[in-house]
Order: sequence, then C-alpha cells, then structure tokens
Amino acid sequence: MGPVTMKRGLEEILERRIIVCVGTGGVGKTTMAAALALQAARRGQRALVVTIDPAKRLAGALGLKTLDHKPQTLDIETSAALGVPENGRLSAMMLDIPSTFDGLVERFAENAEARERILANPIYHQVSTTLAGSGEYAAMEKVFELLENTDFDLIVLDTPPAQNAVDFLDAPHRLLEFIDSRLVRLLIQPAFAAGRTGFRWLRGPTVRMLDLLERLVGLGFLRDLSEFLIAFEAMAEGFRERAHSVRQTLLGPESAFVLIAGASRQTSRNAEAFLKHIDGKKLPLAGIIINRIRLWDSVAARRSDDFEWIEPGPTEIETLEEALQAAHPQLDAGRMTRSAIQVARQYTAWVKLDWQNTAAIRTAATERGLFLAPVAERPEDVHDAIELGRMTEELFGHAVPDSTQ
Repeated sequence: MGPVTMKRGLEEILERRIIVCVGTGGVGKTTMAAALALQAARRGQRALVVTIDPAKRLAGALGLKTLDHKPQTLDIETSAALGVPENGRLSAMMLDIPSTFDGLVERFAENAEARERILANPIYHQVSTTLAGSGEYAAMEKVFELLENTDFDLIVLDTPPAQNAVDFLDAPHRLLEFIDSRLVRLLIQPAFAAGRTGFRWLRGPTVRMLDLLERLVGLGFLRDLSEFLIAFEAMAEGFRERAHSVRQTLLGPESAFVLIAGASRQTSRNAEAFLKHIDGKKLPLAGIIINRIRLWDSVAARRSDDFEWIEPGPTEIETLEEALQAAHPQLDAGRMTRSAIQVARQYTAWVKLDWQNTAAIRTAATERGLFLAPVAERPEDVHDAIELGRMTEELFGHAVPDSTQ
C-alpha cells in the first residue's frame, strides 16, 4: 500500500481531538503546529495550538503581542485575513511549566497546609522548572486538562525538542521515578529524622555517602529534600494516576502524532532515528511533514528522484536572452542569461541533494502507509499572518504520490 495522499491524510487527522507534533529542534515544529491548527479553524473548528517555544515569532504570525499560559483567541480582523470563517476559531497559548505544576499541587495536596509547604519548598521549584522531564510532564498535563472541557474541537501540541518520540511519553514516568525514588528516601529521610547522631546506626558505605553529601551540599539541602519528599508522598499516587491517564489518551484513537523532519542530512537522520524508536511502541503516527526542502514546482508530483540537470541548447539560451532583454533593456541580457543558467544549475543540484537525503524517510512513509507532506524552503521564518496563511495553503494544497512506484 502506498502512502496516504497528503491532502487526505492531513484533512483526516484534523478530525481528531489532539495532534502531537514531534521532532528534534530546528525543524519548524512550532510553525507546522500553527499551520495545522489554522487549517482546522478554516474548516470551521475551534482549534488551539499549544507551544513550548518562548520565541515571539508564533505570536507575531498570529497577530498576537504575546502568548501566555491561558488560551488567547485571534481577533476578528486577523482571523478573517487568515481565512477563518465565523464558525471557526483559532487560539494559541504558551506552556508555563511552573504554573502547570502548581495546578497539580492544588489538585492533589491533602490540605491547604500541605499545599503551601510544597509550593514554598525550594526543591519543588527545582523539580517543577529544571529537572529533566518536567517540561514534558507539564505539556501532557496541560493537554489533558484542556481535553476535559469542551472549549476546543482540536488541540495541536508543539512538543519540546527530543532525540526520540518516546522521550516525550516516558519523561513524566522517569520524573515520577526520581521523586518516588526508594534510594533517595532510604538515604535522606532517616538521616534527617535522626539528625547528625543518627549516622551512628548506619554502617559502611551508607554512612560515608551521607557524610559526603552533607559536606558537599549542606544539611539545609538535605532537610529541604526530605521535607519535600515527605510532603509529596501523600499526593504522589495522584500524580502517577494522572500521568497514566494522559499517556493512555495520547496513545488512544483521539490522538495523532505527526513527525516534523528536515531535508538536511542531519535532520533527515534524526527523523529516521525517531521512526526507529516509534516502531513497536504503538505510537499513533499519522504522517511525516518534511519541512524546508528545496523543490522545483513539479518535484512534489514526481514518482522518482532520477531528475538531472539538462544544459539548455542554443535555442533555449537565445529565447531566454531575448526575454530578459525585453524585460530589462537597460541591463546586459547576455550576462543575465548566463547568471540565470548558473543559478538554475546549482539549485537543481540542491533539489536533488535534498531529495536524496530524504529518500529513507519517504520510503518509510510508503512502507507504513503514512501521509507524506513536503513543504518548500522559504527565504525566512514565518513571522506574520500572511506568510502563515501561505504556508498552510502550500501544506494542504498538494498530494504526494508513491515515490517508489
């Protein structure tokens, strides 16, 4: 079975409740997430794009001054300029990791005293902002929270950059494993509860490790860590259940994952590594968007990558020179013709290179029955509503046939 045509495949996933855009950094996940949400809004849906990117270019592209932790809906003028009908709606928000964690503490803390103790603990602030996995956990939690209400028909999530897609799903579990670590409890809590003299009942390597920890980080740090673990213990089960529910939702029929890839050799290899991690994980991968690929207008419709540069003959050169002379009589038409041919020759070589770099990704799409969507490189990043609209039209305006047939 060949890959699902791009138009049909992309239009179909817009009928899900959530689309998760995954990929390594620098491939344009944020912009692609916005384009997917925009197309849904153009279809008359209430769409929300959630980004973790602190850059301001998405806000600018959507006509918003800033993005914050609450969904902001585009105004009527900007929506109309983007082709959103009256029954459609496009909103955007930027994930605030500390605020999301604070909301979880509010939900699962036993009482007001426990809640305040956790929120004031310096270890909690480190866990909720800088610990590996906290961003992914917060993103998954926020999406689950948004899915619980009926304000949006579709949520498009721009995930943090990762080396493989499984990182996004497994990071929350690893974060909870750290917080609930039996080793940490065995080493830290008894030492704090018993005080410095409590070391006497410990033996061998354990007492030496505790002594080293105290000298390196200070007793204050051990006290903060112990108090945090004790306060968190009562609500840890709620965190675990929530993380499990979020994971099940993201792996369920209401979700679709889209891999955003690049056309360079390195970004293509990164995408291939993503696909290897996805295999066997039952991740609902719907398709691949190859962003910033150099294309001739006709390349997307080709069935093979065997195109070569054909040097123009005397007749073609003469015709081009005459056209340039007529358009720019004040310039040297012969020199312009030679320059144009040289540029076309070089660009053709780049087009072929990108097509070769992405061969494995395109073959993978064919083998898995995924949609494949190439998006041509642009002179600069999308920074306004007009460019975002054009990119969205390009993304949904072509179909890609099976390149292996």
